[in-house]
Amino acid sequence: MSLQNNVLKYDIVIIGAGPAGCACALTLKNAGLKVALIDKDSFPRDKVCGDAIPGRAIKTLKAIEPGYAASFKRFPTKYETKKTTLFYRNKTITFNWVLQAYTCTRYEFDNFLFSLVKENTDMEIFTNTEADHLSILDDGISISIKNSNETFETKLLIGADGAHSVAAKQLTKYTLDRKHHVGSVRAYFSGLANMDTDTIEVYFSKQFLPSYLWVFPLPGSTANVGFGMLSSEISKRKINIKKTIYEFIEQSPVLKQKFKDAKQLGKLEGFGLPLGSNIGTLSGQNFMLTGDAASLIDPATGDGIGNAMLSGKLAAEQAIRCFKENNFSADLTKGYDDALKAAIGKELKQRYKTQRILSSFPFLLDIVFLASRMSLFKKLLKKSL
Repeated sequence: MSLQNNVLKYDIVIIGAGPAGCACALTLKNAGLKVALIDKDSFPRDKVCGDAIPGRAIKTLKAIEPGYAASFKRFPTKYETKKTTLFYRNKTITFNWVLQAYTCTRYEFDNFLFSLVKENTDMEIFTNTEADHLSILDDGISISIKNSNETFETKLLIGADGAHSVAAKQLTKYTLDRKHHVGSVRAYFSGLANMDTDTIEVYFSKQFLPSYLWVFPLPGSTANVGFGMLSSEISKRKINIKKTIYEFIEQSPVLKQKFKDAKQLGKLEGFGLPLGSNIGTLSGQNFMLTGDAASLIDPATGDGIGNAMLSGKLAAEQAIRCFKENNFSADLTKGYDDALKAAIGKELKQRYKTQRILSSFPFLLDIVFLASRMSLFKKLLKKSL
């Protein structure tokens, strides 16, 4: 690092220390590059989310370094989830999963990943450091910091700064598309009845298809409860999702009984989910976008953490190739796009197609639940989720 007139120069600057940014940072551990990881918050910090840590997240962590995954397996404040039960009109379907998956609050999980970066890399970390304005230089990108005289300059920028990404907005033509975006709310509850700590629950209502309500068990006899709906549908139907989540619970006999003695812990909070059903610009001259900044959330399941961590790992691997060739052109960074699309592109398109079909033909969900009694159909359904 060199310091001249408050200009901090690095080979790589990662904006955002969530799952995507930390996965990227951990992958760059032995790359021999000068790397800065900056985040607008200090850790530990909360992130409004569903708190489900999918198998892909753990698989990616293991691929980066087996010891990291082993360390999380020993992490105490989590539940291992082995099953998902779907509820619809007094019928259920239960899937047993092979990959290790967990529920863990983002407060705990993100801090776990952040601690791995601090303990296992020598990169410089800047918290309470909010990227404000990005400027294109002849040989890189300049990042001005909000309420600060400091400026970062980098040959390669990794945007991992979430759904409201400064990098995506200023380096691409990104605009929010309500047809590919979900508005969600979640709250924590205690005292829910009939909770299995190894099972996440998903509830459908014909009134709100293809949206759903989730109940994810968490340590301390609590649960993350949330509801999400396509933003285009929220606007079209003038839905107040903060009211809808309680209406959903009240209209379901199963949920009404489950929440009979429940107590809400804290307020209901909202968050947006940029879906991977319409992947836009992922990279360009001197930059790559990862995680929610790249709109990679699964359109069917709402999972963003697994795809975020995978994208962070792949971006780091492409970054290493860029430095080996001393080439940061859009033609070379596009190798990241190709790798990511090869890994999850087909899957995201398929999940989006499933979502749209259910939205257009809600009666199909009745058929799905009836046909799920057939083992072959159940295997095909499990594969599509």
